[in-house]
Amino acid sequence: MIENLSSPSDVELKLLAAATAERAASFCRVLGSEEQQEWIDSGLELAWRMAAGYGDADDCSALLDSLVEYGEGEFEEADPTASPGFYAEQAVGLVGEALAVSLRPSVDRIETGFKTMRTLFSMVDFKLSGEKPVIVRSGEPKPLPGPLGQLERDAESHALAILLRERGATGERLGEQSTLAELRNLSEAFSVDVTPSLEEFSEANNWS
Repeated sequence: MIENLSSPSDVELKLLAAATAERAASFCRVLGSEEQQEWIDSGLELAWRMAAGYGDADDCSALLDSLVEYGEGEFEEADPTASPGFYAEQAVGLVGEALAVSLRPSVDRIETGFKTMRTLFSMVDFKLSGEKPVIVRSGEPKPLPGPLGQLERDAESHALAILLRERGATGERLGEQSTLAELRNLSEAFSVDVTPSLEEFSEANNWS
């Protein structure tokens, strides 16, 4: 999808990574520990500061060094996705990716973030829809994403559209503060909107 934004600048990549991490944070706030939530709050604030051009790279590196404490747990279950910690750690990891992009902008990391988010929401959609498998035969089109998966795709498209609009308005690729604020507000609103579904997901798995 990011190919729609040709030759993205470092600032644009930082903004996209921060926006993806902000959307991912909802998983941690519903399913994560208090320590994980504190870490992602610090990580998100720094990622947005880095995107705005006034963050500190040393702070980024230090926070990334602490990631192992909050983002690498051990799961006893044969299926790690059967634990709420799996989803929380995916969110922590995406905040870590935003910090990594802040230090070394990468299109591949943005694409990976998009794919991770779509996968996570497809798993939630599958559970909330009653875990009914869909059989796709050879030559048939892939099934449409569930409601949360579609929301994520729409959010990705919206973020890219905002950056494209900014290019058209300024002739530059510098991520004005108003654009950053718009992206952040939209990402925060997304997290609020999906929280009830994630709480329902938690209850359906008997994690609440």
